[in-house]
Amino acid sequence: MLLEVDRVTSGYGDTPILHDISIRVEQDEIVTVIGPNGSGKSTLLKTIFGLIRPAGGTIRFGSIDLTNMGSHRIAKTGVGYVPQLENVFPSLTVIDNLQMGAYNRKGAGGNELVKEVSDIFPVIEVKRNEKAGNLSGGERQMLAIARALVGKPQILLLDEPTASLAPNLVGEILDKLHDIRTMGTSILLVEQNAQKSLQISDRAYVLVMGKKVLEGTANEVLGNEEIGQLYLGKRGKTKRGKTKKG
Repeated sequence: MLLEVDRVTSGYGDTPILHDISIRVEQDEIVTVIGPNGSGKSTLLKTIFGLIRPAGGTIRFGSIDLTNMGSHRIAKTGVGYVPQLENVFPSLTVIDNLQMGAYNRKGAGGNELVKEVSDIFPVIEVKRNEKAGNLSGGERQMLAIARALVGKPQILLLDEPTASLAPNLVGEILDKLHDIRTMGTSILLVEQNAQKSLQISDRAYVLVMGKKVLEGTANEVLGNEEIGQLYLGKRGKTKRGKTKKG
């Protein structure tokens, strides 16, 4: 098992957000966490990455206990994290952002870094000398993910990578996750575009009010009638056989 979160309780100060959460990510998996706003999805990623200390439970990455480890140390173990907001250095160029992402990686020059990520995100090569603050929203997200990838993580934690993006960019970014997996990087994805994210995932978890209410393969979650009506925009049948909006 690559990543194991075992009965973790976590939150902010004296306010618990996650309650006894257990999830896992295997090697070469894409795992999605879905649920309504305020369900604790982002808190889960922050807790795994050491930005929030859990009040209970354990977090293991392979043979490494991450439970009480700081984020700067976790980053060196092979865990990458891309937050939803403020995930690039706007005053730095694209190539300088990539260099910052390779801080913990020895012997990686600028040209090498660009070559590694430009096959997945061609915009990196095109915009390499532009300041990140001048990029579009979609380009910034691609840069943020690319910056995490140059550190060669074994697992990548992605928090809402398609938030506020135009619909045509949502599918493009999510499709890139398959390319990232071919690089040997597993993915734990938090995403509001539940249906699209499940379509590219192996397994999924559903959180509601900080509690895990469902887990299974992505197809099982997609096929769950109640989940479909609540979170996937599907329609259910009325007693007379007519459809109603869920």
